[in-house]
Amino acid sequence: MYDFRRMRTLEDAAVADLGKLTGWLLVALALAGCNGGNNGMVEVTGQIEAVNVAVGSRVGGRVSEVLVEEGARVKQGDILVKLETDEAEAAIAAARARLAQAEATLAKLENGARPEEIRQAEAAAARAEAQYQMAQKGSRRQEVRAASAAVDAARAARDEAQTEFERVKKLREGSAASEQLYDRAAHALEAAEAQLRTATERLDIAVEGARSEEIAMAKAAYEQAAAACDLIKNGARKEDIDAARAVRDAAAADVQRATIAAKEMVVVSPRDAVVESLDIHPGDIVKPGAVASLVDPEDLEVHIYVSAFTLGKLRIGEKVVLTADAYGDEKFEGTIAQIASQGEFTPRNLQTKEERAQQVFGVKVKLDSAGGKLRAGMTVTAHLPAHAAE
Repeated sequence: MYDFRRMRTLEDAAVADLGKLTGWLLVALALAGCNGGNNGMVEVTGQIEAVNVAVGSRVGGRVSEVLVEEGARVKQGDILVKLETDEAEAAIAAARARLAQAEATLAKLENGARPEEIRQAEAAAARAEAQYQMAQKGSRRQEVRAASAAVDAARAARDEAQTEFERVKKLREGSAASEQLYDRAAHALEAAEAQLRTATERLDIAVEGARSEEIAMAKAAYEQAAAACDLIKNGARKEDIDAARAVRDAAAADVQRATIAAKEMVVVSPRDAVVESLDIHPGDIVKPGAVASLVDPEDLEVHIYVSAFTLGKLRIGEKVVLTADAYGDEKFEGTIAQIASQGEFTPRNLQTKEERAQQVFGVKVKLDSAGGKLRAGMTVTAHLPAHAAE
């Protein structure tokens, strides 16, 4: 039976041994390179690497156009890919509409009420005040006399209807009047009595004036109308204006955010470079993130490893002479851009001088293509200054 776990353990052990072997090989190469070369120079080999730039969109979407191909040279600002913008444009329109609404609300609060609104509020307050004063003063003498005259007229009409009813009643008793005539007289008497009662009540109201409850209601209506008028004249409170201004600012930020998102629908090159990879087509749906990889052929770097003895003599910004296997003794120039702060491929214990010699540090050297001669993947040798070997 095949033992998968045992084979997996053996594979892991093999990988670990291979990692250790690789590490010691790099150490050996570094140490070999750090030996004094020609003219006392320290020679260390490394491989040229290009600096990749991943470009894309932070929002993603559907691809509408792909304007470049892999291997094409592009300049800073060149459009690489376009995404569909319908949704982004709709978001901008909605944000601008909210901003316009917020600005209108803020302007209304800051400008206050219009003159027509102020006059309307003043008229309402004046009308309520007049009604309150009228309720306090009660009815005028003319109104009382008119109500008294109405009572007299209603009484006279009632008396007349009473007399007619009595006459018809006697005739009815003597069978000289019909039942219909009798009913008509009775109804006329009832109507006259009702009109007299109504007129009498109106006279009582005119004489007594408004009740205390009605006066209180008129007073409350007047105070409410006066307060509303003052509120319109004084305008909005500072807190309300500040709140409206905050809403306006938030709406403006939404417009800016939507505009920035719309700009993300166009992917442009951030620098002069060569398109290394671009594997999308119109109609593809891309997620937020990189859609293309760019390489600047003039932005190259080499990682070399030197011993601790050599490291102490190197300085960031120092010039380094490089040679490439493809060009023989032709010299190229690089600049030390970074020196690692920690050693690599270090044994556990550094107790002896021989063991400490096995510790190496990474150094990054920046260089250009030297007119297109140097490219990523080429092996070069760094010739460190003679004083670095001391």
